[in-house]
Amino acid sequence: MGKFRPFLDADIVKNQSKRESFKWYKNCFYNLEVNELMKNSIYTTTAGMLTSAERLNVIANNLANFNTTGFKSDLSFEQTLKFLEEGPYPGKDQPVLGGTVVNMHPGVIQHTGGALDFAIQGQGFFTIQGPDNKQYYTRNGAFMLNSNKELVNSEGFNVLDKYDKKITVYGDKMQITSAGEVIIDNNYYTTLKIVDLPNRLEVEKVGNMFFKMKDETKTPAVLSNPDIVSGSLERSNVNLLEGISETVVAQRTFDAQRAATDLIFRNIRRSITDIPRPV
Repeated sequence: MGKFRPFLDADIVKNQSKRESFKWYKNCFYNLEVNELMKNSIYTTTAGMLTSAERLNVIANNLANFNTTGFKSDLSFEQTLKFLEEGPYPGKDQPVLGGTVVNMHPGVIQHTGGALDFAIQGQGFFTIQGPDNKQYYTRNGAFMLNSNKELVNSEGFNVLDKYDKKITVYGDKMQITSAGEVIIDNNYYTTLKIVDLPNRLEVEKVGNMFFKMKDETKTPAVLSNPDIVSGSLERSNVNLLEGISETVVAQRTFDAQRAATDLIFRNIRRSITDIPRPV
């Protein structure tokens, strides 16, 4: 405000009305500076609200799939972005939800006694042929036989063997060994295609139980010695208590940021309406 001081001492500012007018204009510039600082604060609190809301969505989806067989939870992470002048938060460094990565930690294997229930101990994913004839990968080994006696998953998609062929059970009794060998009526028939997805950054989720390669030109390696447990299913790896705790924290963070945003807006309105008008 230094550039306005000479006018205060100038001879042209003599009467009270001119002084009041100058005071009003000076307050206007002061409040503009204050409002600029408040606007920057709004960018920060709004970005924080969006991040908290998106994190709540991730946590809610994890908790909703607590009982989904073979479900892998998502982990969210933040990053600070520098927005350009024409961006949503011009010229400011703002924390935003950078995205999610899949938590590949195995879930607890639960014994079910089902003849067509299978779980993979350690690494590995079953290979499923989707409705688009593309291959997808899952830890959900709740299988059944369709009307054509083909081995399918709970959604009716075919389970594939190591030759990328459908598995048709011609016989009365089918077993799958720990190595993934399909035995029908005590005779070897084929071997399940169990693949390894070691790099979680190279895969993406499809729905709540399937995965696929981000780069479809890449083919995951087939495991030669998988460890399959018959009569069992893998539970989701969602930690219920941890999820509830994260929900409380994220909700409280969102509420605090919303309250801060409301306070900033109230102060901006006051800074505008409380400026004295010139006489």
